[in-house]
Amino acid sequence: MKGNYHRKFRKHRRDKLSKDKGPRYICPVCEKPINMISTAIVHRETNKKAHFDCIVKELKKSYQLKPNEGICYLGGGGFGIIETSKGDRNKGFVIKRRIQYENR
Repeated sequence: MKGNYHRKFRKHRRDKLSKDKGPRYICPVCEKPINMISTAIVHRETNKKAHFDCIVKELKKSYQLKPNEGICYLGGGGFGIIETSKGDRNKGFVIKRRIQYENR
């Protein structure tokens, strides 16, 4: 009897977790579902939530980056083009340009 209860509980929990919880968001860039909504950013052109990585890829395409430059999230919906030290990547970086992506 005890085993039967646990089986029912596991089935109930599995069914509860598999049900759709609210609206599903689809990334406007890659058109795949967004599983972790907490890491999503509002896309500039569509005003829909998009994957963080998709936004970074778009920014890399938009700005011609040199080999020692990269895109970094600065917080508050803003990104930055950073330049790392040529010799050692762990020495530090300089923010060359700020890009305000999300309107806050």
